[in-house]
Amino acid sequence: MAAGFGYELGELAKIQQDFRSIQQRMGELSERTGRIKGVMAKAVATDLAAGALGNVVGFGVVVARVRERVEAVQQRMATLEAAKNELTRNLGADVAKLGSIAKQYAEAERRAREGLAKPGGGARPGQPTAPKKPGGAAPAPAPTGPKKPGAPTPAAPKKPAGGGHGGSGGHGSGGHDPAPTVSHEGAIKVGQVTYDGAGKYRSGEAACREYISRALDAMGVTDPKARAAWTEGMLTIASRESTYNAPGSQVNAWDSNARGATVGDGKPAGCSRGGWQCVPETFAANHVKGTSTDIYDPVANVAAAMTYIRSTYRVAADGHDLKAKVQQADPNRPHAGY
Repeated sequence: MAAGFGYELGELAKIQQDFRSIQQRMGELSERTGRIKGVMAKAVATDLAAGALGNVVGFGVVVARVRERVEAVQQRMATLEAAKNELTRNLGADVAKLGSIAKQYAEAERRAREGLAKPGGGARPGQPTAPKKPGGAAPAPAPTGPKKPGAPTPAAPKKPAGGGHGGSGGHGSGGHDPAPTVSHEGAIKVGQVTYDGAGKYRSGEAACREYISRALDAMGVTDPKARAAWTEGMLTIASRESTYNAPGSQVNAWDSNARGATVGDGKPAGCSRGGWQCVPETFAANHVKGTSTDIYDPVANVAAAMTYIRSTYRVAADGHDLKAKVQQADPNRPHAGY
């Protein structure tokens, strides 16, 4: 699971500034090597044998050896100069590329802000972020960053009672969400993962908060402080991974995970999916009993993501160390994969 490219605009600007500083130092190095070359050339041109020491026995041999060494140093200087010039040219090209990338980031952030301003949270423009579940993933453009959740802690949990998340035949409100069949298995086989819910579930921070609450119910997390810690961290991840389950960001069909046979949603089997961008293998291995097998079901998706985080990063059951161990869950640190 990943969050964009993993860089902020300020970081790109700093890298660009560092490259320019290196270019300046290369210029200073050119001046110094130029002076050294001048001294060496003068040394080679000086006819010491014609001076007062010319009659000293063996002096000519010494002068010949000195000249050989000076010429060897000159050859090394020429090699160094060629390498330096090539590096300087490459640095110049990299500075230009960084400037272009910074502009692309700024445009992506502008479009993300426009999308988030629309009702329902809006879809993030461009590609959704890529996961780093087993197999890793290439980063993709990300929104400006999550808003630190400030809503009250989710209500006291209700144990799932079958038929759907929350015991009411589904976990939507007002008929907006499907009513998936709940599985009473924990870990499942990859072949049991279903893909029927693509684009059918609600998006936005409030909806994701509800989905997290119901996933915590299924996982048996009842302590208010633990629920608050998990809710804040997983909301931050959802904002970075899928812009709170926005329809256009629920499947990543273009990163390194996007391979394998086409499955039920018409996408390659390996694609990361859902509000928390699980790949099917990880979703299946970390599936939580009492949630559906639909990878697009946000309750099942976030429950599997929390189980994965606990086992992979050794996060405590109460989630008190979630933000410390998983950077992507910390709104005060830059985006990073998880």
